[in-house]
Amino acid sequence: MNNIYNFSSSSLLNDELNIIQLVLLCFFFLSVGSFASTLIIRLSPSNNFKILNVIYSRSNCISCKKKIGFFNLIPIVGYLIQLGKCEYCKLAISKFYPLTEVLFCLTGFFLITEYGFSEYSLIMFLIFLVLYILFFLDFKYFYLPLPLNLSIFVMGFLGNVFFSLAIDDSLLIFKVTPVTFSILGFIFGYMFLFSINFIFKTFKKIDGIGGGDFILFGGIGSIFGPFAIWPIIFLASSLGILYYLFFEKNFKKELPLGSFIILGSIVFFLLKKFELFNYILVL
Repeated sequence: MNNIYNFSSSSLLNDELNIIQLVLLCFFFLSVGSFASTLIIRLSPSNNFKILNVIYSRSNCISCKKKIGFFNLIPIVGYLIQLGKCEYCKLAISKFYPLTEVLFCLTGFFLITEYGFSEYSLIMFLIFLVLYILFFLDFKYFYLPLPLNLSIFVMGFLGNVFFSLAIDDSLLIFKVTPVTFSILGFIFGYMFLFSINFIFKTFKKIDGIGGGDFILFGGIGSIFGPFAIWPIIFLASSLGILYYLFFEKNFKKELPLGSFIILGSIVFFLLKKFELFNYILVL
């Protein structure tokens, strides 16, 4: 059975795409990265952002509020034209924008190389887009918007039900259906963090984990299934502890758990995709 761990595609980038198609594809991925970085800024709690502004609101400089010209909006090119500075106020433009665009381009080509032009490429790219936005919203603002959070569950559920996204043959032996796989993954992920917070709140009288983290972990569980919950939370906790040890001064009272859950899920996927778990166990 094909899934995101064992799907193999031919070398489509070499055999089927000409240089013009490669350039257009590259521009598309860069543009999605630009869109993602813009949304991270606009969805911050301080902006009181409205969904309609995704379509109708023009981009402007964060510092001087001047509207950004058309050519300056072109991914990577706009940054280079302005020499990394706003053409009006001359303040430096954050490197976060071009780095995000490049990362999305690399991720897009990685997915096409691994999955070709298939439903897996599309679903995984959409999941990466939403997780990337959620990662920085939680990391910078401790904020996980409910619509984006729920969309992770929707994509995981539909991906598994219609395309067996992370379903393998071993689950079919136990007669675990894709619907059960995703629903249990969501329930296990949600209830795991809910239970920890419930115990913490019983003793401390305050919440130790935000409700958005429950939904996020449940959504990730709906993608990877109930058995993936334990390695993902272990990876997330380990990454969070390491980050805190090295950057303790950046956090006064709390850590962005959601961001580390997202990192843990990406590491889990890569380890399982490239069968690195077996290598680690041998070591």
